[in-house]
Amino acid sequence: MSVLLEAFKAIKEKHLEAKRIVEEATAKAEKLKNEAEKKALSVYEEAYKTTQSQAEQKAIDIKRKAVEDAEHELEKFLSNAEDQAERIEAKARKNFKKAVDSVLNMILQ
Repeated sequence: MSVLLEAFKAIKEKHLEAKRIVEEATAKAEKLKNEAEKKALSVYEEAYKTTQSQAEQKAIDIKRKAVEDAEHELEKFLSNAEDQAERIEAKARKNFKKAVDSVLNMILQ
């Protein structure tokens, strides 16, 4: 009977040892899983920050370009307006001279 008892004790010890090994492996796996999740979250956050920063810079660049384009268009518009104003003024002087000459001719006749 002692051999049987020894066999049961050995089986129980091996069972306890196997249980301990499984628990250690489970704990290690859980630790690795948590570390991987933290690392993945960190990588995601870094990628998000980088993407957000790039998007903000692109928005700034687009706004700057829009302002430059608007200023250029305004310069063209003002230049055209000045040219038109000069042409109108020249026509007005020419017409004024004709009108004065016409009035003088009417008075002198």
